[in-house]
Order: sequence, then structure tokens, then C-alpha cells
Amino acid sequence: MYEYVKKSEYAPVKNELEKIIKCVQIEMREKYGLTFWFQLIGSGKRHLVTRVRGGNSGYDFDYNLIIQRLGKMHYDAQIVKQSFMAALKNVLKGTKYYAPKDSTSAITIKVVDKKQNKILHRCDFAIIYYKDCSRNDGYYYLRNNKKQNVYAFVFRSINFRIQEKANDILGKDGGWAYISEEYRKLKDINEGNGKHSYSLYAEAVNNVYNQMFYQ
Repeated sequence: MYEYVKKSEYAPVKNELEKIIKCVQIEMREKYGLTFWFQLIGSGKRHLVTRVRGGNSGYDFDYNLIIQRLGKMHYDAQIVKQSFMAALKNVLKGTKYYAPKDSTSAITIKVVDKKQNKILHRCDFAIIYYKDCSRNDGYYYLRNNKKQNVYAFVFRSINFRIQEKANDILGKDGGWAYISEEYRKLKDINEGNGKHSYSLYAEAVNNVYNQMFYQ
């Protein structure tokens, strides 16, 4: 069963992560001329931070690192990923965070309680860029195809309809409570299935919206 993490617990971790990102910004700009801004996404952005009650996997955050200018680099996905990995590794030296791990669609860092053998919290950084900001219908994210050992920027569309539905729900009394409860229920149902928090959030919004406006 999942439980919500209190803001008083996760807010300092969020601030700590953003300090790390700002240090990476400096390193990437000074070494490579690459500039980026960042955006908290997923459950953390919506104050729906969860973890398994009594579990050992902790809670997590998701950030987009959004490339603005590549400087010396071209859009060579492998070089960009390796450069971010190196910058993060350097920034994390001497901290409680483990060295960054190159996952399929992100770079992952985490803090582990070794005595209790459990993850306290982790963070995934996805590297993205917008090819046409005027259209704003999607973005390219850096993906590591581990089976083929190929790095590439892959297009992902944005579903703006979810936000419109969420706004309609929030216009009703107790709307946010309905989304919050449905999201936690879906987390429980999908425990261990590997579904991303943003997918479950979209599903929760759709479920609540359909119950409110189509029944």
C-alpha cells in the first residue's frame, strides 16, 4: 500500500536536488558551453509524492533538463548523455548520493540507508529539447536503447487535454481530493508494474473526469 509523503519531509530534499542541478548548470556551461533550464515534473510537481508504506524503495522526483544551447556540441545523443553524466558525477563527489546511473530515458541518482538496506529517495533527470517551441506539441528526449547500445533523441508528444481536464475537476468542490485519492488507489493497484507516475496521474485525471462529467 502506498502513502503520501509529507511536504515537511520531501521539501528539503527537493531544495537539495535543485542546488545539485544548479551546480551541474555551471559545470556544463563552463566546460561545454551547453546551457539548460530545469523543470520538476511528475508527482513531485503536483505534490503527490508517494512511497510504499514500510517499503525499502523510498520516494522519487523527476526533472526535465531542457537544453537551450549546445555550445561546442552537436545533437550527438551519446556525447550529450556522457557529458551530463560526468558533470553530475563530479558535482556529487563527497555527498551522500550514489554515483549517477545511466538508465533508458534518464540519469538516476539516489540516497541509500546502508544500515537498513533501503533507498531513502531517488531522482531521475531526463534530458530533452524542443525543436519548435512555437508549436509546443512535443519534445525530443534522450533515450539509451540498451539492447542495441544506441543513444538517440526520440520525439514524445504532449497531451494537453489532461491539464484541461484537471482544471475542470479543480473547478469543482473537493476536486483535488478526488484526484489525490484516485492517484493513490492506482499506485496501489499498479505496484510493481513499472508504470511511470505521470502515466498514473493522467489515468487518475481521466477516471475522475469521466466520473464527474459523464455519469
